[in-house]
Amino acid sequence: MTYKNDDSICPLCGQSNRCDVKASSGCWCMNTEIPEALLALIPTHLKGIHCVCNACITHYHEQSSLAAIPLKAS
Repeated sequence: MTYKNDDSICPLCGQSNRCDVKASSGCWCMNTEIPEALLALIPTHLKGIHCVCNACITHYHEQSSLAAIPLKAS
């Protein structure tokens, strides 16, 4: 299988990461804290090249919030 190195694609979900790092104003990703747990999931050959998309970051935070809610005993 041939892998196309497209830095506009999120390395976690394969969707557009909407990164605009090359713009003179910079990108949203430069002002967003990306959890270390997500960064650890990026394949080594894509680290520092591809941005994680905002949807993956949001999903991570939602899942972390759900995991923090204690279960009620019945």
